[in-house]
Amino acid sequence: MSHKNDITAYFDKVYDDTIKSVTRFIVSKCSNFEDAEDMVQSVYTRFYQRISQKGYEDIESPEAFLINIAKFECKTYFSVKKKNDKVSSFADYSEEEMVNIEAEMSKPQKSLEDIMCNKLMAKKIFDDIVKTDEMTGQIFYLHFVCDMKLEDVATALDVNLSTVKNKLYRTIERLRKKYRL
Repeated sequence: MSHKNDITAYFDKVYDDTIKSVTRFIVSKCSNFEDAEDMVQSVYTRFYQRISQKGYEDIESPEAFLINIAKFECKTYFSVKKKNDKVSSFADYSEEEMVNIEAEMSKPQKSLEDIMCNKLMAKKIFDDIVKTDEMTGQIFYLHFVCDMKLEDVATALDVNLSTVKNKLYRTIERLRKKYRL
């Protein structure tokens, strides 16, 4: 009974420490709030199952571990949503698939400091792009954030494909030199 109490205490502490960041991550990826709530529940259910079965001593960063579970839940959500608008969860995976997923989730994660440095650099670069030329900013946003093909970007902005490519590639080259990327 003591082991179960340890697991529950650990889970409660991790939940309190991470619920805001995990919820923020999922909500930022999911457009439907009810689906996001279900995914948050699935993430924490999967986490509890995992620590109940295998313990938590090997989990260096519970937040990173939970975000990885959330990434898989989001990936599952969107892939299934595209196919038949039905959401599945980790419970639908076989034991072998779960072993593979856990192996992927156990890979070393970037430190929060590295992630923040990368985000700050990305913001600095994006601000540079937008200040240079509004259309170039739109091209970068549509292509890299909205994941649109260059042909679709050209159509959406009502410009030639060659204009889109020139602005994109010249700006990338300029940024590589400026920020030594």
